[in-house]
Parts: sequence; C-alpha cells; structure tokens
Amino acid sequence: MDTNDWVEEQLHELAKTSKQYEDRAFYLALFGLVKEQQKRLAQGQSEVDGRTWNPSKW
Repeated sequence: MDTNDWVEEQLHELAKTSKQYEDRAFYLALFGLVKEQQKRLAQGQSEVDGRTWNPSKW
C-alpha cells in the first residue's frame, strides 16, 4: 500500500465516521484534491517521458 492509498483510505474512514456535515464535506473535498493531484503528477511524469524520448529534440 503506497502513501496515496493510505491517505484515501483514511479520508474515506474520516468522512464515514464524522458526525458534522462540514467535516464530512471537508474530507470529501480533500479526497477530490488528492485524486486531482495524483492525476496531475501522472500527467507531468508522462510529459517528461514524452519529451525525453522525442528524437526530433535530440
């Protein structure tokens, strides 16, 4: 289990057990932020790989 999986699991557990609407909304919004960051990191890594292996730029 990597760090992102652990964070997602913890946020789901906190959202499930929170009694206040504001807390639950915060945890769910934070979960969305974590997912977006993961997506952007993957896109950035793919872009670097694509630019590195582009023979026209050599």
